[in-house]
Amino acid sequence: MHRLTDREKFEHLKKQRAFLDSEVKEYRNGNASFAVKMAATLRTISHRTPSSTPLLPDLADKYGCKLDFKGRDQSALDENVVLYTGFTIGMREPDFDAPFLVTKTFGDYWNEIVYLEGRMRYTRKQLVLWAGNKLGGDHVDPEIPPELQHIVGGQVKLVSQKYGEETIINQVVYEMALQVLRILDGLLPVLEGKIP
Repeated sequence: MHRLTDREKFEHLKKQRAFLDSEVKEYRNGNASFAVKMAATLRTISHRTPSSTPLLPDLADKYGCKLDFKGRDQSALDENVVLYTGFTIGMREPDFDAPFLVTKTFGDYWNEIVYLEGRMRYTRKQLVLWAGNKLGGDHVDPEIPPELQHIVGGQVKLVSQKYGEETIINQVVYEMALQVLRILDGLLPVLEGKIP
């Protein structure tokens, strides 16, 4: 059995970056269904399973490259409100230098609560994986638990007069895709020089 070298993993990461860039462009051109394709690519880049490793955090960690993701401070979450804790609505490019954002490790960012509804908490990881694994990014799940249907089914929407409306799950995927692209654009040249 062949075990991938770090150089081969790096080449896969570059391919995933190209896929993600294309998917973001399609999404920005009004093809909202590309949110699930972005989620599938983000899953490949970010998610650990018993049989796969996340390309981005593992290569960065192995070669001493710090990943600075931007997210919200989680200390003031109120269980009695419905709240989206992201930082944009619509196709607007997020300001990753906004003063209300804090620097997070990949793990803290991936597991950050991004949507609250009463006592229920939904993390970035959950929403990205639901889009990729259940809504058609990689798989279509024939059954979705009722407590999740209103979120994954698109009933929870963000609305703005200026930017229109978007489903919460698409917005979380889109924001992560933009942040990952930004990070990869700085990281790939560094890794290119470090990986044998």
